[in-house]
Amino acid sequence: DAPLSMWIPYGILAVLTIGIGLIGLSAEEGLHHMFTDYLEHSFGIHSPHVAAEASILPEFLQGLNPVALGSSLVAFATGIGLGYIFYIGRWVDPVKFVNSNIVFYAIHKFLLNRWYLNAIVYWCFVTTPLWLARWISRYFEKKVIDYGMNDGVQKAVSWSAKVIQGTQTGVSQSYLFVFGAGLLFVVLILLI
Repeated sequence: DAPLSMWIPYGILAVLTIGIGLIGLSAEEGLHHMFTDYLEHSFGIHSPHVAAEASILPEFLQGLNPVALGSSLVAFATGIGLGYIFYIGRWVDPVKFVNSNIVFYAIHKFLLNRWYLNAIVYWCFVTTPLWLARWISRYFEKKVIDYGMNDGVQKAVSWSAKVIQGTQTGVSQSYLFVFGAGLLFVVLILLI
């Protein structure tokens, strides 16, 4: 329920919407012709020319889909009628009407929650990224990076230091033996 100060902007928007819709009906054929010529000459896209069918609508509404027009008018009339019954005539209390039936209550709740679009957007763009960030922090960062990189690199360097330390005996003959074995290995690699 909008305050009285908002009725004027809403009225202006309603009049402009109806006006643009009516102007659009008269300008539709011109726009169709303009875009058909542009697409045909610029991109070689040919539009099939459909012969005009006889319509039950008046001349200025030619080319309009009667099913779309009829369903729009029915929805408009239903909204105006229900609005008058509930809010202007006050013949029926809207709260009692909505709570009288589970179907009406479900429809009201669905529309009141804006088709749950906010919940879907919140789930997709807030909850899911937060869950993903927590998962990355909990499993990837703590297991792979903290344990694998920090502890793993430290343990690998410590193990390799122990291996190298084990080869350093302080005896010159063992160093010459390792040097000779390495030289023999290089010569064999070069010959093969």
